[in-house]
Amino acid sequence: MEVFYGSVAYKDIKEMISGAGITVYPEDKVETVPPPELGIGSKIIITRATPIQVVDAKKSLTYYTWQTTITDLLKEKKIELLGQDSVSPTLSTPISYAMKVTITRVAEVEVTENQPIAFKKLTKNSVDLERGLTEIETRGRDGEKEVIYLVKRVDGEEVSRSVKDTNIVKEPVSEVKIIGIGPKLAKSGPYKDTINAAAKEYLINGTALSCLMMAESGGSTDTGYPDGDYKGLFQYTDGFWADASVAAGYGGSSIYNAEAQIFSTARALTHGQSGRWPPWNRCSNK
Repeated sequence: MEVFYGSVAYKDIKEMISGAGITVYPEDKVETVPPPELGIGSKIIITRATPIQVVDAKKSLTYYTWQTTITDLLKEKKIELLGQDSVSPTLSTPISYAMKVTITRVAEVEVTENQPIAFKKLTKNSVDLERGLTEIETRGRDGEKEVIYLVKRVDGEEVSRSVKDTNIVKEPVSEVKIIGIGPKLAKSGPYKDTINAAAKEYLINGTALSCLMMAESGGSTDTGYPDGDYKGLFQYTDGFWADASVAAGYGGSSIYNAEAQIFSTARALTHGQSGRWPPWNRCSNK
């Protein structure tokens, strides 16, 4: 209880209190003796409501109350506790002068975030591409996923989160790089396509194989026909042809068969028989 004296200059309680420089809160109880209307001055008796500091989610406010417990205070001030919210001291604690009440707000909410899915990088070898060269067969593109988190916040600050669900919005596209393991291919000349096919199968330099053919026969299958010792595109003897053609899967083929000679020669060159063709050392540098 506080006692003040109001001036005779005021006949209204509000003016008297203002003139005296008194702070009065809405919850305070005010009495005047005698009434100010008499113009003889008044004794002002103020019975103060109990001040309570309430810290709600780290925001501090002072309330004034005539309530006797924290439960009643919160009801009076329309302060609600929700979900996992907590209060300290406990709700049943009696109100005391200038006490501090702390409310901790706890909320769990779902938060959705869209996140990229990095594309994978794949490689594959190809004999159709010259060794040492690379090319991109398929450009990679990131995908996208929707991640739903369960987020826990205490007094507005995030303290934990866990993944509740994940949904793929867009699938990523893997990037595919072709790595050349193939031979150098012939660009021109007789039987270019057949030479290049043999070069890919045996991983031999197609340009060199074409060079050897031109050096041996000028690209003519009739060379040595019919009575010469060396016959066909790569100048085979009958005996060597019998062995080489069988080994290459062309057994029984004519010694003048261009495809049979090209594939048989490619195999022989890659199986330690290059010494049968002296021009090979020169051509292999092509």
